[in-house]
Amino acid sequence: MDYSPSAKELSHFPFLKRSQDQIKKSFPPLEQLLNQEKGAFLVDLAVKRINQALLSKKTISAQFPHRDDEEIASYVLARIIISCIQDKQLYDRVTRYESERAYYFLNTETGSENDKGWNEHAVLDDEGNSRIAAYLAKEFRIDLAKDRLPLADYVEIVAVLHDERFKLVNRRVMNGQVEIKKTELLELLRERIRVILRRDLPYTVPKSLCQQLKPVAETIKKEYQEQMLQQFGSIEETAFPPCMQALITALTGGTNLTHAGRFALTSFLHIIGMDLSGIAALYGRSPDFDPEKTMYQVEHITGRGGSGTEYTAPACAAMRTTGLCVNRDALCERVAHPLSYYKAKKKDLARKGKSAAPVNAGKDAPSAP
Repeated sequence: MDYSPSAKELSHFPFLKRSQDQIKKSFPPLEQLLNQEKGAFLVDLAVKRINQALLSKKTISAQFPHRDDEEIASYVLARIIISCIQDKQLYDRVTRYESERAYYFLNTETGSENDKGWNEHAVLDDEGNSRIAAYLAKEFRIDLAKDRLPLADYVEIVAVLHDERFKLVNRRVMNGQVEIKKTELLELLRERIRVILRRDLPYTVPKSLCQQLKPVAETIKKEYQEQMLQQFGSIEETAFPPCMQALITALTGGTNLTHAGRFALTSFLHIIGMDLSGIAALYGRSPDFDPEKTMYQVEHITGRGGSGTEYTAPACAAMRTTGLCVNRDALCERVAHPLSYYKAKKKDLARKGKSAAPVNAGKDAPSAP
């Protein structure tokens, strides 16, 4: 007999196709729902879900204080809302949070002798995997009974993992298959979920629906930007990663940056809090400097013009692909994103009591050390 997940199981993994089908039967069309009291309640749940994803210290509970179909609906609404906001870093944060939740639920399903799990109807197979775990893994194309993954899948899944054990050089590869340990399967499933959920964003949301959600979206966007400014604090050049230091050095030396270089530097400076005029002024020494064109490009990258899409700085893997990853140091080996480097370096400088030099825009901008 085919296994059919329970409503509680579907609510813990709301991204499953069966979960999505479940709520279509429970609620009216979204445009209609948003005009009802129930819609306001579900939007509030979705906002709380997004806010939880943005916290540095997240709290995940396997016991929900509301109905199972409401939990699934809050997941769908959260993804619709962030699709209307159009911020790539927000997509990354929310999808990582959802994959971490799934991983937590998979590990707490049956609990322990002293701690009851959330799924009282869980049935384990000979490998110790529950039926919902096997069902979930199958939908995301991972076989929990195997000890290998196709090379292409493995490389995509572990791209953002820092642990040395996941690096391909430390793996045995045979006939296009990467050997893995059974104890690593749930970790890899977590990352597979993250990859797929991120790939599906943003949704194509009708403009009329985004207009209905605009007040909520604007509030989330504002709070997120304020959180980012608080998170990064004052702009300190001595905490910049080597790649960004090199780009600033090139700029202040009168060198034209490539399109990839301009995109990387502009998006990085925007995320850590530099205003648009300050960013545009940094390009003043470029031989091909055009104030109007430069401001247009800066506004496009920072989401202040054009489509309104706000881009985040490229990750280290992308910087390597475009040849912008230079002068790597020991800290570079421990992070996967220039923003992660910047935060870690600022903390290190603060701990050592060193004063970090602020960035000055324009012709007087200091050369990177």
